[in-house]
Amino acid sequence: MNWKHIMMVVMTLIICVTCTCIERGQAEDPLLIITDPYEPFVFSPDDELKGLDYEITEAVFQQLKIPINIKFYPWKRCLVMMQNQDADALIDLVITDERRAYLFFPEEPLSDSSLILFYHTGHRPQIDTLDDVKSYELGAQLGSEYPPELAEVLVKRDDVTSMEQNFQKLVHDRIDIMVENQIVGRYIANKMELLDQIEVLELPRPFPTRYYLGFAKKDGYDHLAEQFSQALVHFKQTQAYHDILVKYGQAK
Repeated sequence: MNWKHIMMVVMTLIICVTCTCIERGQAEDPLLIITDPYEPFVFSPDDELKGLDYEITEAVFQQLKIPINIKFYPWKRCLVMMQNQDADALIDLVITDERRAYLFFPEEPLSDSSLILFYHTGHRPQIDTLDDVKSYELGAQLGSEYPPELAEVLVKRDDVTSMEQNFQKLVHDRIDIMVENQIVGRYIANKMELLDQIEVLELPRPFPTRYYLGFAKKDGYDHLAEQFSQALVHFKQTQAYHDILVKYGQAK
């Protein structure tokens, strides 16, 4: 073998090694997943990531052997980042037609809850139809959105910056009712040690709330969403999933 053949073999080996390193580096780059803190689904007390949907997301990606990196941003900025494909996925989205235009959604939700009424013990509202809600002072949060049919009857709405403020107003009879996600409301009330002062009431018709991990519409991410969905369905059948539910008061 002459020196030209030797040089060609050496150059070929160098190219192969370089390409392998590049592919490996790309494969190991973590997915950038963004969200806005939302207890108990995802939050960061003492700089430690926690939360029902965060821990489910992390566990599924561990099974898929895909590294992730989670960062917090204000919610509206999160949506803009996803539209601009500045991030790979967004935790805890409700599916809408508008969002389908720029996101891929797995079939399986991270969590499944519903909206429910909270009221001060001993002050049960008389609500048999959705129209009956119009008669009561409602505590809500600034920027919170409700299904259109429900939003139409929330006419006496008093908005504040946090759910904690509304629970304080509720137990001091400054508002009559709160309409909140069942998981979030119970978790915050328990954290505030107010469970013995509030009760819950089903709305006259159900308003399910399903939160998803939405993926940016990047090349191949439709398949990633399908892969995540399948792995999530499998994970929900495990003891590890049940343990997460117990940790956040969603199972015994």
